[in-house]
Amino acid sequence: MFIIVVIALSLSLAVARWAQGRHESTMLKGFRATAPTAHTGGEIALMFLKSEGVGDVEIVEHNAVVTDYFDPTRRRLFLRRDVAQGTTLSAWAIALHEAAHALQTGETLGELKWRQSCIRMSRYIPTAAVFVIVALMIARILVPRIAILIVAAVFTLLLLLNLGSVPLEFNANKRLRRFLDEHLKNHPQASGRLDELLFGMAIREVGDLLRSPRYFFLSALPGTGKLRPQ
Repeated sequence: MFIIVVIALSLSLAVARWAQGRHESTMLKGFRATAPTAHTGGEIALMFLKSEGVGDVEIVEHNAVVTDYFDPTRRRLFLRRDVAQGTTLSAWAIALHEAAHALQTGETLGELKWRQSCIRMSRYIPTAAVFVIVALMIARILVPRIAILIVAAVFTLLLLLNLGSVPLEFNANKRLRRFLDEHLKNHPQASGRLDELLFGMAIREVGDLLRSPRYFFLSALPGTGKLRPQ
């Protein structure tokens, strides 16, 4: 039984590491590639939204630990400055993918909010859980074997919740297809590379289990930077 739990924990960490590595390596390459037209990430996102008849989304430049996301409640798209003003393929992929979430309304809006809840749990619960478990071990309330079982259960559950809501990210990419086919019809090579970058965006948060300490210490504790501007 204990071996099965250890294997489950190892698999969870391996999947998170794969997603993290795939996203980071893909984005790094994309930041070195110039977009096929002179539009910035913010401009191409607005062009896409306009083509879909969406005119109520505001783009806000926001450099913080938590950024590059769409807020469905306030209808705001938060982007880092290098994304909003960048003319690289990665800037386009980030801005377009997050802008596509603005089209997820109606019944899909509930799924989007659940997806965002899963992301927040993946970012903050792992580190908080480890602190609690270590404290209980120091107080001799938990033995190491049980502590490992609890950590494995928490990490595995969070990963499954995260993976279960990932299809919503691919749905966002799908909503970009018509716009990209039209806008990049004369740039097939850029279109193919952008598809790869959008895949990286779809799995980006699967690696948040491993980024949890960064999010926890830099955005969750009192006195740390705000998650988003008021």
